[in-house]
Amino acid sequence: MKATGTLIASIWLVAAMGGDPTGDPDYKHPLIKGVGGIAVVPDAAEPPQADAKALLDITSGKKSGKVLKGLDRAALIANQHAHHEVGLKDGMKMAIVLHGPATKAALTDKAYIARSSSYAKQSGSVKGNPNLKLLKRLDELGVEIYVCAQAMAHRGIATDEIAPPVQVAGSAATVNINKQLAGYAYLPFH
Repeated sequence: MKATGTLIASIWLVAAMGGDPTGDPDYKHPLIKGVGGIAVVPDAAEPPQADAKALLDITSGKKSGKVLKGLDRAALIANQHAHHEVGLKDGMKMAIVLHGPATKAALTDKAYIARSSSYAKQSGSVKGNPNLKLLKRLDELGVEIYVCAQAMAHRGIATDEIAPPVQVAGSAATVNINKQLAGYAYLPFH
């Protein structure tokens, strides 16, 4: 009987809160506004822990809205940890390495436009790199952001086409190895 009472109380609490936080989410952006929205789930199993270290290995060129999906996930992780007060301002560390099709996200506005399709350029639908604002915000928060020089070479991208704050690494492989040796959890976004 006690379990039934707990279930009824839980249903009442969910209804009072405005619905199921995962079925009818009200996305929150406690640290990075406009991207990486989180559904706040009270008493969720495995909440973010203090002093976490995350390495996001982003190779996919797929987008979430206007930004690279892997960068949106970086914002989500940052927002989730910030909500639990164990985020980037509280000791969490994050590194991102871009390679493969994701390399384009590291380009300056000028280089991004130049490497867009002729149709996109003629229609005026590409006005610059839509990822730069988020990359700059992540950098302000202390996230290390790298692009793979090997991926750049394979795509004919020169170093001066890479936008600050992105750093050119010798290879994505070395970033992955070095960060994992330093205790970073490896999160692939392919």
